[in-house]
Amino acid sequence: MITPTSRKRQPRVLLAEDDRTTASLMKIALQRSSVSHDLQMVHDGDSVIAALERSSPGADLLLLDLHMPQKNGFEVLQHVKKQEHLRRIPVVMFSSSEASDDINRAYDLHANAYVLKRPDFADLSRSLDAILHFWLRTATLPLNG
Repeated sequence: MITPTSRKRQPRVLLAEDDRTTASLMKIALQRSSVSHDLQMVHDGDSVIAALERSSPGADLLLLDLHMPQKNGFEVLQHVKKQEHLRRIPVVMFSSSEASDDINRAYDLHANAYVLKRPDFADLSRSLDAILHFWLRTATLPLNG
């Protein structure tokens, strides 16, 4: 029998996207995914860091926009990967930039993946569903604590 204290919690996904339209589309796509998860959305780099620092674990997966106000995606990624208690969180960079400098820099800062934002909703949905399937069902994530 599963008791409330023995239930496994839902994986937490933190979505950082400053464009409200894109964020809404991504939220719809994530809600349609067959992979169960709790979703939290933030719209700037400082809010990403605050959300990760505020709760433990702050996220099991971070979907991070590259171009955001305050701290950009590179600055957030650099912060996350330098913090001992955050560095194991998988970070998937989402960007419309196909510039090799952006892609290389993301990987140099230890992004776990770099995914291009596709303007087509169906393509965006497939990408997000594949990401959730891999990171929340297929991969074995590190244990917190």
